[in-house]
Amino acid sequence: MDVRVNVGGGVKILVLNGTGEEVEKLVDQQLNPGNYRFQWDGHNRLGSVVGNGVYVLVINQPSGRMMRKVIVLR
Repeated sequence: MDVRVNVGGGVKILVLNGTGEEVEKLVDQQLNPGNYRFQWDGHNRLGSVVGNGVYVLVINQPSGRMMRKVIVLR
């Protein structure tokens, strides 16, 4: 996933399941403006493989919030 950070500051990227529960936290750090690439390997925060389904990536940064759907099929 490519993310453009327009304004430096705290950036948090979360993976949520269909019921809105946090599955994994990909990023929670201060970033400078620029382009970044992040990957989610399909595991939850306990290291287990997640099941098939629709997940939502929530990208919170100083310039706003963006959401992207991700479909996991194995």
